[in-house]
Amino acid sequence: MELLPVELLRLIFECCDAVSIRTLRLVSSYLANIGYEYLLPPHFAAVEWRDDVKTLHSIASHERLRSSIRSITFNFSKVDEYNARHASFFQHWLQEPEERNIILQDAWIRYYELEERSRNLPLFHARSAMLEESFKRLSNLKELEITYTKCPYDIEVLKEVFLVRNCRKRDRAQACKNMNAMVSAIRHVRLSSLSIDQLPLEIFRLADDRRHWFDCARSFASLSRLDLVLDPPTTLLPQARARSINGLGHVLQFSPNLTHLYLGVHNYQSPLEKFRLSFYELLGDFTYEKLTDLKLEGFTLEEEDLRSFLVRHAKTLERLRLGGRGLAKPHELSIGGVHLHRGTFRSLFTSLQGKLPVLKRFHLEGDIEAGDIRTSSRELYKFHAVTDDNWDRVATRSSARKTIDCLALEKYLLEGGSYPSLGVSGQ
Repeated sequence: MELLPVELLRLIFECCDAVSIRTLRLVSSYLANIGYEYLLPPHFAAVEWRDDVKTLHSIASHERLRSSIRSITFNFSKVDEYNARHASFFQHWLQEPEERNIILQDAWIRYYELEERSRNLPLFHARSAMLEESFKRLSNLKELEITYTKCPYDIEVLKEVFLVRNCRKRDRAQACKNMNAMVSAIRHVRLSSLSIDQLPLEIFRLADDRRHWFDCARSFASLSRLDLVLDPPTTLLPQARARSINGLGHVLQFSPNLTHLYLGVHNYQSPLEKFRLSFYELLGDFTYEKLTDLKLEGFTLEEEDLRSFLVRHAKTLERLRLGGRGLAKPHELSIGGVHLHRGTFRSLFTSLQGKLPVLKRFHLEGDIEAGDIRTSSRELYKFHAVTDDNWDRVATRSSARKTIDCLALEKYLLEGGSYPSLGVSGQ
């Protein structure tokens, strides 16, 4: 086997699973040397119930293994036990009582065992120095995901309940500390992609946190993709809100080379409520010169402000998504739409027709509303998804009879013609 070309041996290693790779490396020192770089997968997933900070540090300290890591996911998700227990019971309601009890009992016993492990570990933010040291050595790290919404346990019962928003536990103070530790480490690498699915908005309000993010976010210049889902606090007074938006805007402007931008809001206290945003307040006249893909979710905007933002990116914008699933439960209609508190969507789309010359795809999803609730001209529609975020077709949900799709609007924006009739509005 050692007589085979190195390229062919590498191809063999690429086709092997983890166990087979280790076995094949035991055949000879020659194969062990070639198979070294295949010992670790390129993606590293860190959870809080394992000492993954120490594991990552050990990998980063190894001269040959450190180059294997190209992407990392840090999962800080926690279970709200009270809501999760109720949800899991009703999700298995149709099973025989004895079978249901065995499944749930086994799941929760495993959960408590894992949580006991996590209680014996230091808090994540307390190991910021170790994390920074690790990131300094991970020269091939390009993609980073920070999640608070994905199940961190390989337990099927908990994976099911994690799809329900109120089964996820949130600790805003701890989340801010973790995010500050993460951004300290990020400054030592040159990422191409960063995703945060629950970023406390108030982190941009306090002076020390703002200054820390501004200092560290300078490394964001290497980013080509940025996905940020904001989590606004229950109470945010006008002055604090303006300061938070201003801070967020400064961070966004440290990423001038973005080609893909996803900006959304998930309001856990009021999932249907939209967050009022002005692009002028957020970014001023700043323009992403390379932006090809844009997704906005969960905002209420002004027509003129949104139009101005889109038109100044017209030279590069190829794909536009307004709205998304939001915090909808698995069998609910999408609730992450976009509203206009001033202006109308008909006026917006009519004015954009022909103004986005390189636009190739357009998508609407969720509750789309505009106009004064007291007038008959109010627009109120519910759109179901036609494609996912990767623009692959998705199956139509059984509730689609209550919703409409955006294909006619997409055709209008891309090809022109008469403004489409959107059918019966979701009033």
